[in-house]
Amino acid sequence: MKKRALALALVLSMTFGLTACGNGNSTSQGSNGGNTTTAQADSGSGETAAPSQAGAAGEAKTPQDFKKFKIGVMESQSNDSTVLRRNYYENYIAPRYNVEFVFSEQVKSAEDEMNFIENCVDMGVDGIISYRSSPDVNQIIQVCEEYELLYSVNTTRTPMVEDAFTGGYQTMTGVWGTEPSIVSNEFKEWIKSVASEDGSEGFMVTSALAFQGNTMHAECTQGVLAALQDIYGLTYEDTIENLAATSVPLEVPNDKGLNIYIYPGTNSTSDNWVQGASTALQTGKYGVFLQAAPTYGYTGVAVDEVERGFDMNIKVAVNASISDTLVTAFNTDDKFGNSSLDMATVQSVSFLSAMGFIQVYNHLTGYEHLNRMANGEPAFFNMPIWALSSREQVNQAATWDNAEKETWIFNEDAINAALGICNPDLTNEKLVDYYKSITLDWVIEHMS
Repeated sequence: MKKRALALALVLSMTFGLTACGNGNSTSQGSNGGNTTTAQADSGSGETAAPSQAGAAGEAKTPQDFKKFKIGVMESQSNDSTVLRRNYYENYIAPRYNVEFVFSEQVKSAEDEMNFIENCVDMGVDGIISYRSSPDVNQIIQVCEEYELLYSVNTTRTPMVEDAFTGGYQTMTGVWGTEPSIVSNEFKEWIKSVASEDGSEGFMVTSALAFQGNTMHAECTQGVLAALQDIYGLTYEDTIENLAATSVPLEVPNDKGLNIYIYPGTNSTSDNWVQGASTALQTGKYGVFLQAAPTYGYTGVAVDEVERGFDMNIKVAVNASISDTLVTAFNTDDKFGNSSLDMATVQSVSFLSAMGFIQVYNHLTGYEHLNRMANGEPAFFNMPIWALSSREQVNQAATWDNAEKETWIFNEDAINAALGICNPDLTNEKLVDYYKSITLDWVIEHMS
């Protein structure tokens, strides 16, 4: 009762302000170990090190040697990626690792988060994998600590979530996701390759949830503004950070008078978001359109209408995941016979989803040291991002995370390589290196 009262007080303050693997010993909810696959860290030669056997015969432990863990999955969006992720968790990971997943509806607020956590507690959930990265992290970890509920978040370490790292929370397993600066750089390089000499075509950026503190969306928007500043020697009237975080549509003031428009939000944050984005595009002022979130499925019609009405070839780049919608967009011709999308920075749904599962599962099976840095603070793991700019690349990528054929980039072998029960000698540093080694070249080689 005391815990629920504290949790309620916290949410009010927010609202208003596998194959057999084993051998080795550990203590937590049981002894465990591993013997099948070791993490494939970069050997320095450009290739990953080969797996090796670990442990002694007779001491092997498998997921079935533990109780059936229950893990909650908190989703902040509803799109192709969330559908694919659910399939991956339910149909691929769950039966192999003796776990059960509980999924949220689309979580839009701190109150929604708290309601889901309360439900998870009632259902006996052991840990939460959250895809809602926001300022609420510092408060939600306090709630999870009171409930003794593990908490893992798809974000990166920023000042906004610093308290969750330095507060000494035992249930904070850490964070994981794409390194935002990598996406920012990809956007920068792409803009430099397509922008005209005078910038007269105009630039529109849908900044998604940057205004709510989403680091990835903020970095994408900042990358665009920084690239335009570099290319055209612009002076803005405010800092790039403040401009990117605008909560209202903004025509960015600059000394060269270039048309630069930032449009925040997504179709899930406002019923009129699509209409507003379409209205802006239909002014014909923006020939380059960049999207910090995968909202291209909602803006494609407007882009096509403007291209036909103004006879202008709009260049479109997005930050997305590999999905059917992305494939369809790249294989749809625009008025000029080009792909309706020109570039996408993408991440694998299975890779991203597996990182969250691995973080919680390692903690549950007694390998929580893998989620701690040398100073004892919660870990943060970054995954590579891949830039695709042709339909051939996208069509190839579409064959990788395939639920029907169960051809996942992060398959059972890849997961095992990151688990303590399979690799008793695995360290946080080795796990960091392992994730970094999953490059586009690695995927092409292993999925071909």
